[in-house]
Amino acid sequence: MDQTVPVAGHDNPWAIRNPIDEARDLYTMVRCGSCSVEEIRELIAVPKPVEEALLAYAERYPKDGQPIYCVLLFREKVATEFERLIETDSSSAEYEQTSVPEQSLPEHLPEQLGTEVLVN
Repeated sequence: MDQTVPVAGHDNPWAIRNPIDEARDLYTMVRCGSCSVEEIRELIAVPKPVEEALLAYAERYPKDGQPIYCVLLFREKVATEFERLIETDSSSAEYEQTSVPEQSLPEHLPEQLGTEVLVN
C-alpha cells in the first residue's frame, strides 16, 4: 500500500491509457463534429447509482476495491481534462448544445481515497 497508481497502462493493468490522452481524443471527436460536448460528458460520467454501488462493493470487499477506485479516478481525471480543453478553446461555444444545460463535473471520490490511490 505504499505505491501510487501509475499513469501508463503497462504499469497498471486497470489503466487502459493516460487520462489526458483519452480526454484529448474525446475532445477531437467534438471538434470534428462526431459528438456534442454533452454527449461526451455523458460518455465520461459514471451515473451516480452505479458509482454508489461500485463504492459500496469496494468498501465491502477491499481486495476488489483497488481496481474500482482506479477506474473511477481515471474517469474523474478524463472529465477534468476534457472540461479544461473545452474551457481553453475559444471556439468551443459552437460545440455546446444550447438547449441542454451543462452537466457538472463528476463528484470527487470519497474522502477515504485521499489525494492518491494506493496499490498493494
